[in-house]
Amino acid sequence: MEAAKGMRLHIAIFGKTNSGKSTLMNLLTGQEVSMVSDAPGTTTDPVYKNMELDGIGPVTLIDTAGFLDETALGKKRMERTRKVIDEIDCAILLEGVEDEFLEAIYKKNIPTLSLRYPFPEKESILSELKTLLKEKKKAPGLLDGLDVGDGHFLLVMPQDESAPAGRLILPQVQTMREILDKGYTATISTLETMEEGLLHLKKAPDWIITDSQVFPEVYEKKPDESKITSFSILFARAKGDEEIMIEGARHLMGLGENAKILMSEACTHAPKEEDIGRVKIPHMLRKRLGEGITVDFSRGISFPDDVSDYDVVVMCGSCMFQRPVVQARIEKAKEAGVHVTNYGMVIAAAKGILDKIDF
Repeated sequence: MEAAKGMRLHIAIFGKTNSGKSTLMNLLTGQEVSMVSDAPGTTTDPVYKNMELDGIGPVTLIDTAGFLDETALGKKRMERTRKVIDEIDCAILLEGVEDEFLEAIYKKNIPTLSLRYPFPEKESILSELKTLLKEKKKAPGLLDGLDVGDGHFLLVMPQDESAPAGRLILPQVQTMREILDKGYTATISTLETMEEGLLHLKKAPDWIITDSQVFPEVYEKKPDESKITSFSILFARAKGDEEIMIEGARHLMGLGENAKILMSEACTHAPKEEDIGRVKIPHMLRKRLGEGITVDFSRGISFPDDVSDYDVVVMCGSCMFQRPVVQARIEKAKEAGVHVTNYGMVIAAAKGILDKIDF
């Protein structure tokens, strides 16, 4: 199974037009992924290519539009290229990268590799990338920092109309993968079979991880000695900043019907009738804060450049985003003086059990 986007290292290639960006992209992938031409501005939108790099693992390579593009679309192309900086774990710098972009890259402490055409052998480039990425601080795992005890987890996963038929959702899959990777054990149940599942265990699970929507029901059924959290909150810890998001959820609960809220969802699936971000949470907030609240939505890579008009940005678990994207959005909100939280935190706060969740 191909690694999810949020679990891949993202490496972008920057340089002026005709500096060899597309040539390098094709060299690294071993495929003609990007069009190569002497005509300036051949690459318009960033080109993304998922692949496995020897010794590095699953990555996404990004070929960006060239600097010094004086065509009519040049400005828009640069806006797209600028946004790529918020996504990446490493930057390959070719000739002609503008100072503004270099400053943005260095400000984020993104590891960089400088190359010039004609390029060295592919193996040499991969060796340098491997060294750079090894030195980069590894993003925390979903379970890092938890007091796991004996390492047994009970995963309570509701199977309602919003659950995709025949498969598990990505947060559940990634959580189970990490439990296996760390040598822990897990029992899986639905909400309806949770009590029966507990009866089969010789001792209470150390942790119960569930869907935020059924927090109260699971909390009522859980053994006293078991700690409880949600898939969404695990992702908030790993990709965001749990303290900021807890504070954001509490701030949101104190607002009134004049509140303006941005719901920011990483996925771009077609909204369902009972969609958590577009239907359930807005309904919950209107019931709690008042019908007059304003709720706007952003999806996928679309995110406002200016969020200062909002009181709170509510992010999903961001399983489809890598950590730099989430961190960039949190930083943008902080700079605008806007609170940030996520779906799981909001649901827990609205249902009155935020203080009962274990972090």
